[in-house]
Parts: sequence; C-alpha cells; structure tokens
Amino acid sequence: MVRKRHSNILKKRRPLYLIALVALSCLILSVGLVAYIMNDIPSVAVMKHLENRPISNVYDNNDQIVYLIVPDNRIFVTYNKIPKYVKDAFLAAEDADFFKHGAVDPLSIVRALWKNILYGKVVQGGSTITQQVVKSLMLSPEKNITRKVKEAILSYRLENSLTKKEILNLYLNNIYMGHGVYGVEAASQVYFGRHVWEISRAEAALLAGIVQAPSRYTPKRHPGNARIRQEYVIDQMAEKGFINAKTKKDMLKERIAVREDDGVFSDSYFKDFIFRYVEEKYGKGAFSRKGLKIYATVDTQLQKLGEEAVRKGLNLYEQRKGDYVVAYHLEKRKWGDFIKAEDKDIKLSGLRAGKIYDLLISERMKSGYLIQAGKEKGILQTEGFPFKPGDVIKGIYSGADRKKNHLFQPVRSLKVEGALLCMDVQTGYVQAMVGGRDFERSPYNRAVSAKVQSGSAFKPFIYVTALKKGYDLDTLISDEPKEYHFGAGRTWTPKNYDNKYEGQITIRDAVAYSKNAATVRLLEDIGVGAVKETIRDLGINVEIEDNLSIALGTSNLTLLDLVKGFAVFANGGYRVKPLFVKRIVDNAGNVLEEDPVEKDRVLTEEIASKMNILLKGPTEYGTAKGASKLGYPVAGKTGTTSNYYDALFVGYSPHIVTGVWVGFDARTSLGKGESGARVCLPIWMSFMGSALRRYPPDDFAEVGMTGIDTFPYH
Repeated sequence: MVRKRHSNILKKRRPLYLIALVALSCLILSVGLVAYIMNDIPSVAVMKHLENRPISNVYDNNDQIVYLIVPDNRIFVTYNKIPKYVKDAFLAAEDADFFKHGAVDPLSIVRALWKNILYGKVVQGGSTITQQVVKSLMLSPEKNITRKVKEAILSYRLENSLTKKEILNLYLNNIYMGHGVYGVEAASQVYFGRHVWEISRAEAALLAGIVQAPSRYTPKRHPGNARIRQEYVIDQMAEKGFINAKTKKDMLKERIAVREDDGVFSDSYFKDFIFRYVEEKYGKGAFSRKGLKIYATVDTQLQKLGEEAVRKGLNLYEQRKGDYVVAYHLEKRKWGDFIKAEDKDIKLSGLRAGKIYDLLISERMKSGYLIQAGKEKGILQTEGFPFKPGDVIKGIYSGADRKKNHLFQPVRSLKVEGALLCMDVQTGYVQAMVGGRDFERSPYNRAVSAKVQSGSAFKPFIYVTALKKGYDLDTLISDEPKEYHFGAGRTWTPKNYDNKYEGQITIRDAVAYSKNAATVRLLEDIGVGAVKETIRDLGINVEIEDNLSIALGTSNLTLLDLVKGFAVFANGGYRVKPLFVKRIVDNAGNVLEEDPVEKDRVLTEEIASKMNILLKGPTEYGTAKGASKLGYPVAGKTGTTSNYYDALFVGYSPHIVTGVWVGFDARTSLGKGESGARVCLPIWMSFMGSALRRYPPDDFAEVGMTGIDTFPYH
C-alpha cells in the first residue's frame, strides 16, 4: 500500500522533473549562446576612428580636382558642417525620435508596422539609427536570430560609448546612398555636384528618401520613384514638426536638377587608366595608404567633348543601321499607371533635348506616332511603322517645333563601340581619352588596349618611308592591278576601294584618294623592312608581318599607336612620349614621380613638312574632304578594313592630334559603305570643331618646299 502511494507520488512529480530539466537545459544553452555571441561581438571602439580615411585627388591639366579616389567612396564631414535641415530630413525619414529613445525602440517597430500596413507597402523600417549604424558597419549581412541579438547588444554598447550626435554623424557619413557612394557628402557630390552644406531643403529630402532602398529610389535611375519617396519624406518632416506648412509647400514646388554624371566620383576610362597605372607602379592599396595627389594630363573640357562626340556619332550610326526595339507592351487599362509614374520622372527635371525618355505609343499618324512622355503629349518622328499603340519604347527628345509640339526620335539598338584619343603634339599630354560608349557597361579601354587593323590609316607610314628614300610629292607611281603569287598556288590582287585605276599617279594623289594598288606597288619598291624600321623610329612597338598586305593596314595597332605616329608629322619630326600623368605627390609632400616631356627627332623638318602636305590632301580634296569645313588647317587619313570590320580616322592640326575608331568587339561588319569617312570623320569633326577654337588657325610650317606646288588643280 505504501509502495503504491510512493509510486503515485513519483508519477505526479515526473512532469515537474522534466520541466525542470528542460528549463535547466534551456538556461545552459542560453548562457552558452550568449557567451558565444558575446565572445564573437566586435569592439565598438573602432567606430571612433572611421573618419580617418585618406583621400586621393586627381587633378586635370589646369590643376582642378576632377576625380576623388576614396576607400569605399566615403567622404567624412564633421557634424557641424552638415546643415540642420539635412539631419532633420534623415531623422524624419528614418528615426524621428532618435534623440528621445534608447538604442532599441519597441514603439518605433510598432509604428513602422502600422505605417507600412497603412501605405500597403514598406515605407518605414523599425530599426533605430543606432541599429542601422551597427548593421551597416559592424555586422555581416545575413539575417538570423544570432545577428539580431548581436545587433541589440552592440547598439546598447554603442550608445554607452558615443553620444547621440556622434552616432548620428557616423550614420550620415556611412549610410549607403546608391551609385556606389556612402554618406551625405559623397551623395551630394554625385547627385547635385555640390557640398552637402550647399544643397537645398528639397534636395536634402530627396537624399533622405534614397536610404530605405537605394536600388529603387536613386533619382538617376528611377526619378519617378525618387520623387514619390521625397514627397513622403517632406510629409514626415511636416508631420514630425521639423518644418511648417509654408516650407513644406515650397519644398514640394522646387524643381531639382540631378546631374547626369557622377562628378568627382564618376567612373571613366581616364580615371580607370590612372587607377591601374598607380596600382601597377606603387602596389595595391597605394591610394588608401598614401592619400595621393595625382596631376593628370586630362583636359576636362576636351574629355567631355570627346565623350559627347563619340556618343552622338554612335547614335547616328545606330539610327542608320540599328533595329527598332520595343521595351514592352502595355494593355490600355495600364496606360494611366504608366503615364503617372513617368510624369513623376519628367516633373523632377523637365524635358531636355538629347535626353532619352520612356515613351508610350498612343496613336499612329500619317508620318509618325502620337506619344505620351508622362502627361506631356508629343510626336515620334519616324519613316517606318514598326510600332503599335501600347508599345513602350526609348526616344530621344529633339525639342519643340513651331507649334510647340514635343518631338522625339526613336532609339535604335546595336552594340557598336567607339574610341577617341586626343594628344598634344608638342608635349605628348593625352588630353582626352574615350575608351568606349559607356564605361559602366563595358570598362574595356578600346583607345589604348584594343589592337585592331588600321586599314588605310597605316598608309602614311609607308609614304613617309618612301620620302626618306628620296621619293617626292609628285613622284609618279603605278596605280594598276597586279597579281601577287604565294605558295600553294595562292594569289592576291589588291583592289582600289572604288575599283578605279589611274595608271600613273602622283604620290600626293595616291594618298589623297587612298589608292590601294599604288600603295602596294610602292611598298614592293621600298621594302617591308624599311617600313618596319620607320615604325620603330616613330615609337610604335608592334610586330609587323613581312608581307605586302601591311600596305592595306592588316597589322594590329592600337588607336594610341596611330595617334603617336601621326604626332611626329604634326610637330615637325619629333617622337613624343604619350603622358597621362605629369606628377604624383604623397600626403607628406614627397614627389613620387614627375614625368618630363620626352622629345626625340626622328624625321627631318623637310620630310615632316612634306607629310603634312600629303595628309592635307585627303582633308582638302580626297577621302576626308569634309574636314575642310572646320575652317582650320588640318591633315589626316581615313581607314577602313576589309568587310567594313573597323573604321578609323586620324587627323591633326599643328597643335593636337585626334584618332577615332568605330567597330564591334565581336568583329562584326559595320555594313557596306560604313567607312572611316562616313562613320568616324563626323565624330572627329564634332570633337575637333570645338577643340580647335582654343588655338590660333596656324598652318603647318613648310620647309624646303621651293618649286613644289602645294595645292594642285583637280
């Protein structure tokens, strides 16, 4: 009986033992987990030293800062330099009660949840600014319970180590702001081209709106979304008492101009070239260790002219050869939403000539289409009729006609590429370098790295060799087809581009009209070896094949090689070393390098002068005669490779030489008739037409020209 009673007592107590055992196990696990987490938590002391980030400055040819190279693209500014209204905008958007609550605020989590339900989407997060600082600067990105515990512990530690102002300053200097930059100063430079203390209240609200989702709210890529988010921030600023009703109204009315490039943070071919050059010479991390001042040869104005000329020239080619592309099609019931969203984009900065917009085709006309650019109606000018109402396409805004109709041109799509390089012929300073149409899309630098066949742009190296051997401008050479025999029964007959032959032709006309047959015969007479020697003298270090086909530009050269060679003619016979960097100084004031101008005479003045006369021929009456419209004495040579794979033009004045290349990376034909004169010359003229205005209209010096008719009749 007693044993049975004892057994019943044990049965009743067993659940209590189990509960106690589970509780003890949980306690041990919890203590172990906390101990593990505490052991793995980084120190918050590092936060006090985040501002010590060396900045490397890249200066242009006029000693103006053009690029900043900063670790992680962050520029630290002190708390007092950030205007109060900038701080208010970020507080209103992210954590209005930051100065009132602790490291973690349960109420803000509830408020954020309610607001997100109210708006039907995520408009506000529940993390405090302190938590956001911890998340972005001290923890890995994975999301799990361990990370949340670490976040809470570190947030409390941070608030015990730093003041609220110090934490807010860390936040404002390190928060990701899209386009690869961090912090409000870098963002102000990228989006507005000004310091953070120079931006307006409305611009501050725009920046504050980016933080929640930079990929969705950047005003450069999603201006409509950015405007919606900015309006939300302004509403929050008014609701939380940071601004009054009048200020809110003024902020909503302000039109904001967002810069198209990224200013001192722009990624460009020139910046990338300098970055690689410095790291190869001084080691990886040189920028972050030394805080360098790099004095580059780039001329900011010419660089922008070059980029714009290449972009426009490639667009013109694509308008001729490209395909119309429809981004997507919208059912009519969805037109209203599209128009509303696009209208936000346009209201932010307005319609600007030359800019590309998303257009909705609304109606077909006799000669084009009616379109919607946001709420603005316009006309799409096109000869063909490939579209239907509801199609969304890309269109370039041309401006308004006399009736104030907005006019657009459809954007055609191809993957054609181009390059441009401009160099001062006396100093070798590379003043502009465009390695492609879009660095972000393709950072491969076609101006200095791509080895392409140069076509007839190679011919001047053959003719200068002939002049060195005693030929003269009016020496007659044979311009007749000739069959050349190779091994295994193979033959080759060089043909002129227009299939016309002159019989006998002067050297000057053979150059002007780019006669292939005459050039090959001349090369046969002077010898390939002599041309290879000339190439080396001009500073072009490439392997040239030992066959006559090099007369047609079959050797692979870079655009820089060609520019370097032509510069010798322009400057009177001196080989100059191309320079991209003039001087580098470290943060202690030590000059790490200073590159002097290097010039070596490799041609006599007389031969250089004769080459200038020869190469003025194409620009005055030959294959590039359109260049004469510039109104400046210029010389140059077109180049087109077989099957129209590559098109080139290299031309110069007595002051600068510029080369242009257009082609496909995949070695695809540009299309019949797309020669150097048609594709590259317009780009060259667009660039040089502006670049030459800074120079006097000097003609080339003539040396030893007595008795030579420099302007023959044709």
